[in-house]
Amino acid sequence: MRSLLVASAVAFAVATAASGCVRARYAVQAGFGQLDLWQRARPRAEVIADPDTDPATRALLIEVDRVLAFARASGLATRGNYDRYVPIAGEGVVWFVTACRPLAFEPKLWRFPLVGSFPYLGWFDQRDAIAFARRLERAGWEVYVRPVAAYSTGGWLRDPVLSTMLDPGRGVRGLANTLLHELVHANVLVPDQSVFNESVATFVADAMTADYLAQRFGAASDELAQYRRELADERRAGERLRRAVADLDAVYRSDAPEAVKRRRKRRLLRALAADLGWGEPPNNAYLMQFRTYHAGFAALARLRRACGAWPRVLEALRAVTPRDFPAPQHEPIDAAVAASIGRCRAD
Repeated sequence: MRSLLVASAVAFAVATAASGCVRARYAVQAGFGQLDLWQRARPRAEVIADPDTDPATRALLIEVDRVLAFARASGLATRGNYDRYVPIAGEGVVWFVTACRPLAFEPKLWRFPLVGSFPYLGWFDQRDAIAFARRLERAGWEVYVRPVAAYSTGGWLRDPVLSTMLDPGRGVRGLANTLLHELVHANVLVPDQSVFNESVATFVADAMTADYLAQRFGAASDELAQYRRELADERRAGERLRRAVADLDAVYRSDAPEAVKRRRKRRLLRALAADLGWGEPPNNAYLMQFRTYHAGFAALARLRRACGAWPRVLEALRAVTPRDFPAPQHEPIDAAVAASIGRCRAD
């Protein structure tokens, strides 16, 4: 799974509202981590003008203005984001921890005042993330820890461009996708519905990036063709992951003894890893994270067809509220998306 698929974070709100042992510790590190980014941020224009700035970095920082202009024309409010730049040491700005039951697709949820619940926590220090993950494992959870290249404060703060968002290998393709993904979070964010929020951001950013590249380089450009190949590869892997999730879910919901379930699980995960060319099979926490970012794509494609232009799509999605879901952290999201389709058709 590409590192561009990143979660929305609300470090500032959590830091000012959390209570309790784990939440308080998490809030302190989140607050200090966010403060560190603020203190080290430089105006993007200043970094571009600095003769010591690497040429590849400069080119991508200049590109940010083009992406932001495209985002605004497409209906995304940019809210003053990305006018500053922060260099990050290491492969991620934060380390996300996801946990899931070993024999059920039941994620562990963390709840905070004001901002609701989340099926992941982001730690600014890798060592803190690993230590936290080990405590969860000792409590019987399967855990997945990963670095993320970017995150959104969901409109609470003005987010900077991070050096981890500038992938030289993917260049403009990667930058556009990351910025658009995070800007969707700043525009469409339903409390207690991470699957909806992340899946909407993934779907919209993936499709918008293709539109941006076509506008920027041309419909027949190598840049757009390469992006489409990368996206097709990801979608093929995604289909294989969905089949594995469905097969595993059937095993978990069956009446088979626990030992049989574990044996069938191992067999299915080994087959998945072999098909995808992975050295090690994933665990439930990894698959739960995949589900969080890739739900309801068919319904979202229908929404795009029904609404047409991106501003109308986003307007329909912004009208989604917690009342459109039967419970917090609800999956699937199709019913909520269907309500959005109805809004577009009613216009």
